[in-house]
Amino acid sequence: MIKFCPYELVPASFNVWRPVYLEVAKAVIARLSDPRFEFIHFGSSSFEVGGKGIIDISILYQAGCREQAVSHLESFGFTAQHSDTPFPDTRPRKDIGVIFDDEKFNIHAHVIELNSEEHLKQLAYKQHMLANPDDRAAYEQQKQAVLATGKRHQDEYGKAKSPFVKALLSRL
Repeated sequence: MIKFCPYELVPASFNVWRPVYLEVAKAVIARLSDPRFEFIHFGSSSFEVGGKGIIDISILYQAGCREQAVSHLESFGFTAQHSDTPFPDTRPRKDIGVIFDDEKFNIHAHVIELNSEEHLKQLAYKQHMLANPDDRAAYEQQKQAVLATGKRHQDEYGKAKSPFVKALLSRL
C-alpha cells in the first residue's frame, strides 16, 4: 500500500539500485490507473542503475488530452516540477512523494503524448539499458563522476549527466 505525501527536494546523491524501486513504481502506476492513460516506469530506477533513487514514470495521453493527464495527476496531489528550469507547459513534469513500506520515495511524473517521438525514445532507451549491462555500468560511473565534481543540485546534476544519455540515444 502506498500513501502520497509532499515531494521533498533533496541534493543529488548516489544510491545503489534496489528492487524496491520496481515495486514502488508498480504501486504508483496501479494507484494512478485510469483507462484514458497508459503509464511506463522508465529511467535509471527501471533498468537497475543506481542514482538519486527518484522514480520516473510517464503518464501517456492521447493526442489533445494533455490537460486531462495533468488534472489527473493533480487530483492525487502532484505539484509543479521542483526545478529552476522546469519542462515547458507543453511537456510538463509533476512531482510527488510516496510512502511505501515506511520509506519515502520521490516520484517524477512526465506528461507525454502516447506514441510521440519522446515516448518511443523512452521505450528504446529502457530496452537498450536492460539488455546492455556495460552501458548500465558506464551510466553509473558517469553519475558518480558528476557527483565527484560537487554537483549536488538536481538541475545541475541532470544537466551534467545528460550528454551520456543523449550520446546513447543518438546511437539507438
